[in-house]
Amino acid sequence: MPVRRYRDVADLPEPGRSASALEGLAVACAASALSRAFGTTRSAPRGVFRFRSIEEADAFRQRWESGGIGEDPDDTERSR
Repeated sequence: MPVRRYRDVADLPEPGRSASALEGLAVACAASALSRAFGTTRSAPRGVFRFRSIEEADAFRQRWESGGIGEDPDDTERSR
């Protein structure tokens, strides 16, 4: 791709605008509605967790996937 140089800003071509801000907002709203249609999303427990073994980490992941760990950060056991 060749490099084009311009002596003045007035010589620059106008940038192409493919979509307006309202069209982008409409797309974002549609994506949000689609995600709500799939159901509630789970968020990962907050914080950093350290495990002494792979088995302990796997048990924690399985407990989280089954819903055993909720949104309350006090209901998780953190390693020291």
